Amino acid sequence: MSPSSPIEITFAKPPLIEVAMSVQFAPPQNLNPAHLGVFWNDLRETYPTVQSTQPIIAIPNDFTNRGQWLPPSLRFALSSATECRLQMTSLDDAWMCQIQHDRLVVNWRLRSDRYPRFDATWQRFSTTWEVLQRRLAAFGMSAAVPHMWELTYVNRIPKGELWEAPRDWARVFPGLWGNGLERLPNAQLCGMHGEWVWDLENDNARLYIEPKPAKHGKQDVLHLSLTSRGGIETEGEPTSSSLDLVKRGLDVGHMAIVTAFDTISSQDAKTHWGRHEDIS
Repeated sequence: MSPSSPIEITFAKPPLIEVAMSVQFAPPQNLNPAHLGVFWNDLRETYPTVQSTQPIIAIPNDFTNRGQWLPPSLRFALSSATECRLQMTSLDDAWMCQIQHDRLVVNWRLRSDRYPRFDATWQRFSTTWEVLQRRLAAFGMSAAVPHMWELTYVNRIPKGELWEAPRDWARVFPGLWGNGLERLPNAQLCGMHGEWVWDLENDNARLYIEPKPAKHGKQDVLHLSLTSRGGIETEGEPTSSSLDLVKRGLDVGHMAIVTAFDTISSQDAKTHWGRHEDIS
């Protein structure tokens, strides 16, 4: 799935509703929810609203077994620490920053304006990561050592826009369903559950694509989530290059997601979303 073309694919009217850029890191020793609260105070002007929720379960970062993967499963762990995840939101609710003991996430959500593009999201993420590292240093703690990057794009295609029934999904994304979804006698297709997984060649990373029927208010929609994640090899404490390694991985993930979305979409869908190319 790794592209070799210098073409940058963009869409004038993409169905994109959310982007999440994150990094998983080794938990600094003794970091607790009180410290996370001080970190929020550092960002309070940008994210004035905060709430606490359950942490995201850590994802194994072994990407060396090519062609072998396991789907997410319910896992239990015993811990003496009280862990939480802080969700900090901007005044317009379009941006969210999430922090827990081993992960930092920056989300953009569609509210009124269109997505400001990958580079703007990266600038926000990298600035927040540097704030976190300075705060950990002020606490006298070790720096956060990144070991996995992750990027997710969520798209929403409403019923009546390119599709009328689940059997039509293959006409929107023929790259996933090939020749179409066959009718079964005395049965009507109503949904699906599952995801496609690709190993990215030479990039120590994977791409996951999950289509899922959902509701947006009272309207039936098709959600298409594309997630790319990969390992980060650092030696010991992070240096000034650790953020460069995160960016390098996210660039791989971004290119894989955009290329995959373009590959699996039909020509009618691309025309509807205003696809065009910038030659670099």
